[in-house]
Amino acid sequence: MVIDSHAHLECKMDTEEIIKNMHQDGLEKIVTIGTDRKDSISAVKLAEKHNDIYATVGLHPEYVDDITEEDLEVVDKLAEHQKVVAIGEIGLDYHYTEHNKEAQKELFIKQIMMAYRHKLPLVIHCRDAKEDMYEILSKYKQYIIKPSVMHCFSEDREYALKFLELGFYISFAGNITFKKSDRSFLKDIPIDKILVETDAPYLSPEPFRGMQNVPARANITAEKIADTLEMDAETFKKQTIENTYKVFYRMKR
Repeated sequence: MVIDSHAHLECKMDTEEIIKNMHQDGLEKIVTIGTDRKDSISAVKLAEKHNDIYATVGLHPEYVDDITEEDLEVVDKLAEHQKVVAIGEIGLDYHYTEHNKEAQKELFIKQIMMAYRHKLPLVIHCRDAKEDMYEILSKYKQYIIKPSVMHCFSEDREYALKFLELGFYISFAGNITFKKSDRSFLKDIPIDKILVETDAPYLSPEPFRGMQNVPARANITAEKIADTLEMDAETFKKQTIENTYKVFYRMKR
């Protein structure tokens, strides 16, 4: 069993079928992720319906050009819900755009402070922005609820250790299983600070790369990491479950 600590259950998946079969598919819990106003609302509604589904709420940097103050107010209100376990997915993404970096930073900082007010951890998206990300998180470290999560980590050893020092846990998705993925630094990360996720429907692990991902495949990712760490897979999975409960402290066993 594992907890899929990051999935997008509202995104082009057979959500009810996934939830119906989650326990037999080796899932103890699933955290469904908000990325804008609409799917943050949907995530909370889904979590309300199902005991073993929890939600995060947040505004993804991809949408910064269209986000309004009203969107922020809605997410702020949703964060009060007891099945909301974090503010996320938030952060910086410079992969496709160069024109709105400052707007992304401003939105990100606003949501760091929102999470601080609600005493909730962060779920961080960082793509091609590690230097600015580290600078902001260092500057605002006193306002970050610890532990928080670096989601879908794809940076190097240097930045894994830097984010660990700031009180973050490192979460790995299916891309860590890819043939060209750098797994050399996994042994440098304490096993009590690792989470597993799918980011479903994205980033399906090997041997399903290129196919639509599903939460059950968090088990495959966990097994690949355990193999790299030369650990018993079930022991490693149990540790990641404990780690996930520690981060998402509102989640009930």
